[in-house]
Amino acid sequence: MKFEVSDLVRAARRDNNTKRPYLLVNPAQGKHIPVEPHTALSVFGALGEQVRQAIPNGQSVLVIAFAETATAIGAAIAAALPGTVYFMQTTRENVPNTDYLYFSETHSHATEQRLCTRGLDDVLPEVQHIVFAEDEVTTGNTILHLIDALRARYDLAHITFGVASLLNGMTPESWEVYQSKGIWTRYLLATDNAKLSETAARFPADGDRFAVQSVHGLQAEHAQAPGLVDPRCVCEVETYYSACGALARKVVQLVPEDAARVLVLGTEECMYPGLIAGFALERVGHDVRFHATTRSPILTDAHPDYPLHARYELRSLYDADRVTYIYNLDAYDHVCIVTDAQNPDQGLDTLLAALERTGNRSVTVLEWR
Repeated sequence: MKFEVSDLVRAARRDNNTKRPYLLVNPAQGKHIPVEPHTALSVFGALGEQVRQAIPNGQSVLVIAFAETATAIGAAIAAALPGTVYFMQTTRENVPNTDYLYFSETHSHATEQRLCTRGLDDVLPEVQHIVFAEDEVTTGNTILHLIDALRARYDLAHITFGVASLLNGMTPESWEVYQSKGIWTRYLLATDNAKLSETAARFPADGDRFAVQSVHGLQAEHAQAPGLVDPRCVCEVETYYSACGALARKVVQLVPEDAARVLVLGTEECMYPGLIAGFALERVGHDVRFHATTRSPILTDAHPDYPLHARYELRSLYDADRVTYIYNLDAYDHVCIVTDAQNPDQGLDTLLAALERTGNRSVTVLEWR
């Protein structure tokens, strides 16, 4: 499957980030821009096929996805691989009953990243490949930081490393470093990041931006689904995929049959369960879009060629003291919020207020427990 820049890349301006003033927004990723679930899964599946071809049959793999934007990408890659496959994601959340490996993502709005260590001692001796999943790779330094942290704690002499990303904008110097370390790469599209940065800078960033609002009149339906599998700690991908499937069946039951146009919203690092639920809704006849709340502060612009036109500031469902955002909301017949936040109420009110402001009247909140 061949992809063009127009399929996978939009250039946007970061808000108050001097380390990297631009951001690549992918219209097929399901993070900042609403996307049809089958489209996102098809793109992720194409990358998963490249990874499958790179790994000899019968060899075991650990896929590590980078939070927050690549969590669904990594899960889809892991689900596409045969044999013994483990999956986990990095996190910025506090996870009980685990230690962490700390590493930095220096260009990000939130530089501290963590990898939970619970379960790694059990699976790393049998794993032959570690594949890092990203939405885009530029310098590749964040991945190198995590490899260094892993090697400082574990014996990884038997493991090869690979990187799978939707986009790759590495410079020749960065390629040389990876080749010298024996790290292979697979990606769907090479990007010229210098040119994209210039593109983003042309827009005056005069789009709508709305401050936090918690007062609303929505009477959302609330439901809980048992069987949470948290990939912030290592898990078998078959177990995680099966749990996401069970959650999706619950969502299909909750969404009104006569809701023609449906939005499924993930929350920050929790993307793949909502994406699978959205795909299940598509299969029973709904017109579905999926995207997610995010920590990323991005400037908006009214021009149709700019990807993000309206930004709603929220409080996080995971930590009410943390600011998060949702972009490009629209009115739907029904909205289903799929979250693994365990105490979402205070932050949830701000998301419901944003949904009400954009004309949504029918909302279900599904908490995965």
